[in-house]
Order: sequence, then structure tokens, then C-alpha cells
Amino acid sequence: MNKQILFASALAVLGLTACEKSLNVGEDISPTEQVKNSVLQVRTRGSATGDEATVSYPVTVYVFSGDECKAAQTIGDEGQTLIIPLTEGTYSVYAIGGTSTSDYVLPGTSDALKTSAIVLREGREHGDLMTAAATVTLIDGEANTVTLGMERKVMLLQSVVMKKIPMAATTVSVSVSPLWQSLTVGGNYAGTGGSYSLSLEKQSDGRTWQSMETAYLLPPSSSPASITVRITTPTGTRS
Repeated sequence: MNKQILFASALAVLGLTACEKSLNVGEDISPTEQVKNSVLQVRTRGSATGDEATVSYPVTVYVFSGDECKAAQTIGDEGQTLIIPLTEGTYSVYAIGGTSTSDYVLPGTSDALKTSAIVLREGREHGDLMTAAATVTLIDGEANTVTLGMERKVMLLQSVVMKKIPMAATTVSVSVSPLWQSLTVGGNYAGTGGSYSLSLEKQSDGRTWQSMETAYLLPPSSSPASITVRITTPTGTRS
């Protein structure tokens, strides 16, 4: 009988210990932890007029508190508004348009800095990149809407025509350098060693070579940029 009483008492003690441990879990929550009960709404628009007002989607939006990234989200089309829950405070909002994940490597919330580069994937070409920035202050329990005016950061190459090329030419190419290589999360240019090259096609007169290929290029990283024409003939290549 005494052994049964002792066993029952041991179970009671173990049960009490288990209950006390589970009750302590809730007490680990810091009493100073802030609740995200403020809301930031983000929209985009073109900052120009006419066709230039078209925004290039998708738009990647980064929200910073000081140097810490608090959110990284994407606006997929012009009808979408981002709803981002945050704590009260002042935030810096940065947006980069034309940043498809199939073309660019984008930093996430955990590793994004204002100086982080939006890197072009290998084999891809720049799209119609745009940027915007704003500062917004959120009050506890309230919503604030910011509309970002997107501005283009690229040049559009529409055509290249070279005339009076020697009849003996077999290939003609054009390159421009140095160009900026990328944009940062904060909307600045980065990387000074970029370049762009394209091949031209001989026209029916035999002396005109051209390309109607369109391409978006970041601006020159130094002024002026150099444009190099390479002409290959049976005797060699001249630049």
C-alpha cells in the first residue's frame, strides 16, 4: 500500500511540474514588443506625361526603418496597392520598376541594404528600369498612403545606322562603354564597367549597315562615353 501511495505522489509531482513549465511559455514574450497595428499603403504612378507616364511593372518596394529593411514586396500591376503592416515610426520607402525576378536577382527583407545592387542575371538584358523614393511617418493605429512617382533610369536605343562602310566589309559591330552596370535598392547607379555591343546587318546598297534592335541601357558611368565601330574585311578588323 505504501508503494502505491508513493507512486501516486510521484505522478502528482510530475504532473505539477509539467503544468508549471507550460505556463511559463507565455511569460517569455517581451512586454515591450511592439504590435504592427499601423498600415502603410503604397501605390505607383508615372511622374511624366503621355506615353512617358507608363510605369514599368513589376515594381519591387523596399521599406526601411533607419538602415534596417522591414519589408520587401512587389506591385504586379497598376491596379494593385500594397498593404504593409508596421509599427508606428518614420520609414524610407524605395521602389524599383521593371524588376522581374526572371531578369534580376533581388535582395530580400533579411539581406537588403539601401546600397544593395539589383543584379542582372547572366544572359539577360536590362528592361525599362524606373525608381522612386519617399519618406512617410506612421501613427500608431492609423493608415497612411504614399503614391510613388516613378522616374526612368535608362536610355532607349532604337536604331543604329552606319553609312559609307567599305564594300569589302564582312561584319560590322558597334559597342558603347563605360556604362553603369546596375541600380541599387536606394535608386542610385552602381558598377562602372558596363558595356553594350550589337552587330549590324548589311543593306541592299552594300555600303549601309544597320540594326533596328531596341535595347534599354543604363547611362554612361563617365562623360563622354566611347562608341567603338569594328569593321572586319578579308584583310583584318579595324576599330
